[in-house]
Amino acid sequence: MTDDRQTWNAKYAKGSHDSLTPDPFLIEAYENYVAPLMGESGSGGRALDVAGGVGRHAIWLAQRGWHVTLVDISDEAISIARRNASAAKVAIDFQLEDVKSFCDQPDEAQFDLILVFFYLQREHFPAFIRMLKPGGMVVCKTYTVEQLRLRPGQGPSHPMHLLKPNELLRAFSSLKILSYRETVKDRGIAELVAKKV
Repeated sequence: MTDDRQTWNAKYAKGSHDSLTPDPFLIEAYENYVAPLMGESGSGGRALDVAGGVGRHAIWLAQRGWHVTLVDISDEAISIARRNASAAKVAIDFQLEDVKSFCDQPDEAQFDLILVFFYLQREHFPAFIRMLKPGGMVVCKTYTVEQLRLRPGQGPSHPMHLLKPNELLRAFSSLKILSYRETVKDRGIAELVAKKV
């Protein structure tokens, strides 16, 4: 864990991963699925931003009335995210810990929405499902093995950080799949929206 923290602290200290612009897929998923299906109950719900970095998604949700928990291993990222949240005048629950420790907590079914963007640790998929309340939704986006062919040298290169074809779809097959696609236009990406019923 210490090595991972040091690695990510160095990246954030250099200004890497500092964007506050939400990923277009989050906005699309929110407008097409989260808001229509959750309606008034969505705003004010509890959301988890997994490996949320400097807070681009957590802040965006908090500005829409969500109670957001951001978990990240990097104290540098959490420090920047705190400043960003303060500047945006929103309150976020920051948890400085690795995702594994967070997922090992006994609390179940506590989140209405879980965001997992460009973070892949397959062993945590069951915990994400367990932590969703009935009716809760998960929004995921990360790289597939196609990334190696399309953009060699950009993004992760180790297979453990790249999804195989339909892997994300199978991982959340116990949920109701609302949207799933794998793109190869510019990058090798898998995107999923699923609901716990």
